[in-house]
Amino acid sequence: MATNKKITELTELVEADLANDDVLAIVDVSAGETFKVRKSTLASALAGVATIAATTPVAVDQATGSVTVSLGTVPITSGGTGATSAGAALTALGAFADPLTTRGDVITRGASATGRLAIGSANTVLTTNGTDPAWSTITNSMLAGSIDLTSKVTGALPLANGGTNATSASAARTSLGLGTIATQASNSVAITGGAVTGITDITVADGGTGASDASAARTNLGVAIGSDVAAFNADALFADVSDNLTAGYSSDFEAIGNSGTGTQTLEIATAKENLKTLTINGSFTLAPQTVNSVIAIITTNNGTGGYTITTSGFDKVSGTYNNAASAKHLMRSTVIDGTQVLEILEIA
Repeated sequence: MATNKKITELTELVEADLANDDVLAIVDVSAGETFKVRKSTLASALAGVATIAATTPVAVDQATGSVTVSLGTVPITSGGTGATSAGAALTALGAFADPLTTRGDVITRGASATGRLAIGSANTVLTTNGTDPAWSTITNSMLAGSIDLTSKVTGALPLANGGTNATSASAARTSLGLGTIATQASNSVAITGGAVTGITDITVADGGTGASDASAARTNLGVAIGSDVAAFNADALFADVSDNLTAGYSSDFEAIGNSGTGTQTLEIATAKENLKTLTINGSFTLAPQTVNSVIAIITTNNGTGGYTITTSGFDKVSGTYNNAASAKHLMRSTVIDGTQVLEILEIA
């Protein structure tokens, strides 16, 4: 089956291979038809032709028979470009003309045409304001979102930039000037030195004094000097400290009143001093105090007299009681380490 081919794709016959019966295709332009012509017929028609005359754009070399066709600018409608240079041809064909001039340039689209954005400075990035691109340096506002600090950040952030200037917890505490208290639990803090200043007074309920000075602290703790406790005096006597008295002292006394007829037990307590007075107006029983002490009693019989004093609880009683009317005695009750002694001395 025959296949359509271009003339340029056909096998060319050299002169030696041409036979008189070979045919050539020839176009009758005026008739608009294609015919065939035998080689012998064409050779006969051309016999006696010495020259071929032609006008521009066709030129014939009479010596060699070469034919040259010189064409002008072929329009796009005839399959040309309508131009005589590459740049003009690109423009005529609507093709893109490269505007770039320098390595790293970027092609951009302006308001009405494409253009060139020159390469930016070192360490800049390509940004946009929503309309046109531009080269910019990185700002904090561009770093929105999350950054993987384990892989994207290296080195230690200095204190001046809000960091710790360290890469470990202990080094960070040292850099920030934190002591050992920084690692203690909030419910178990031990302060072994230094000073705490500029804080709100710790209340008594929280183990403080609720005050910022000694006087207010004593008041809050109920030991205000002069009202709750006495002021310090080097000459004060203390129950558990030995001392040497260099001056005399006086004491108030308890006026017991009448002896009555029951048991009169001696006591030492508030308003019950070691010195006492007692009017004997009936027979009664006298019992010693229960604490180690010495009690001195001046007893006076009333005008009737004739009463009897019975003792109870004394280990030793010395002296004699005179029950005559208005008789007066000094009675001394001594209790030391469980031994109770009563001494009676008539004095009037």
